[in-house]
Amino acid sequence: MSKKANPKNPYIQHLWPVSILTRKFGKYQQINPELIKLFREYQQQNPGKTGSVYSSPDNFAQGLKNTAVDDLTKFIMDNIFAIASELNQSYWSQPQSINIDITGMWFQISNNFGFHETHIHGNCSWSGVYYVQSGSASKSISDLHENGMPNGITRFYGPNMEYGAGGHGDLGNYYLMDDDHDSYPEDGKLVIFPSHLKHMVFPYQGKEDRIIVSFHAQVNGDKELRYNYGFS
Repeated sequence: MSKKANPKNPYIQHLWPVSILTRKFGKYQQINPELIKLFREYQQQNPGKTGSVYSSPDNFAQGLKNTAVDDLTKFIMDNIFAIASELNQSYWSQPQSINIDITGMWFQISNNFGFHETHIHGNCSWSGVYYVQSGSASKSISDLHENGMPNGITRFYGPNMEYGAGGHGDLGNYYLMDDDHDSYPEDGKLVIFPSHLKHMVFPYQGKEDRIIVSFHAQVNGDKELRYNYGFS
């Protein structure tokens, strides 16, 4: 018997969503040129291995006194607090002090089809990317490289991907096929995501380099963390 879709059934619960914060930095036009200059100078002084992706150590900014880095770090920390506090508001004990600890921050310069395979980040609760220079990266789903592939985008894979390979598919579980989300690079765009979320970066090629800042963060408080291992 044929049935019409009814998407507003009050008896249905939508559980365990994946939350991502995306926000444009209002000061990006001011700080991004300063960041690019800093990164270029660092690369010249620390050339490292040659290749299509240059990656700094994740503590490159330790002890560094730079206004642009400080402004970006504060913007990142403020937005980590924004998403973590909203999602955890019913769990955090009040009152207490909340500390955002950036446990790693590094920059990458890529071109010539540099890419990053699917991975997750460990020893942290939140991770993110800040696009300093997007260059020729794809700006929309229809903006593809001449090879027909997205150019330098960040793709996130939701937990549904685990159930798609080799599983039975019909219209009843078709929603499981919606298992990825593309973040299109844009100068000054910040994306914060749960560290356990699988993601990758598509190969990038362009007249300008693709330059980003990536980071890890822990959120800690002044009260002991306790999990509920009971039956309630």
